[in-house]
Amino acid sequence: MRKAILICMVLAACTLAAPYLEAANRPVNVSLQPSYESQFYWDDGVMSSAWCWYTGGNYWAVQFDEEKTEGADRGMIEALGAAVHPYWPDSIYQGAYLHIIEDDGDYPGVSIFRELHVFENPGEFEWLSMEQHVYGSVFYVAFEQYGNYPDCDALGVDAVGGTHNWTGYQGSWGNTSTFSDFMLRCYWQPLSDVAETTWGQVKALY
Repeated sequence: MRKAILICMVLAACTLAAPYLEAANRPVNVSLQPSYESQFYWDDGVMSSAWCWYTGGNYWAVQFDEEKTEGADRGMIEALGAAVHPYWPDSIYQGAYLHIIEDDGDYPGVSIFRELHVFENPGEFEWLSMEQHVYGSVFYVAFEQYGNYPDCDALGVDAVGGTHNWTGYQGSWGNTSTFSDFMLRCYWQPLSDVAETTWGQVKALY
């Protein structure tokens, strides 16, 4: 009876996401882990495995919050980083859409940036550059799967479960704190607010 229950649980899980891929057991390029604060990440830099969906158009996302932005209400994202499994699916990588998503009440909301990136060095972080304004101290970096299993790229994860991971399946988002940290990063710079004023106020200063 216990065996039957276990099989049912496995089948239920596989309807949502493809199986956890075998461990890569290799460090992700540590030279791309600078200590300065502008690079945001939660993963430990060592890829232990990877995840993918059975169907394209679904998401993996990482939330960056006030702990990283220090409460700044406006910033500029200068690059997105992601790492895919080096041995999956084969030597031809399909790519994935990388997103910046605004926060909507502690849930991923509107995507304000989306671009297809084809990975040339699977197993290492690759970076997509842009200059995208982000408003609010919480935002998300997301990986949208392109193509169906088994021909899709698989997003790398580390070995330790985190609390900032989200999955988006058929338009529904959920927090997946039991999963390992998704290997998604960004470079973020705070932007100082410029106070508005009138010409009369400026003239009065002289």
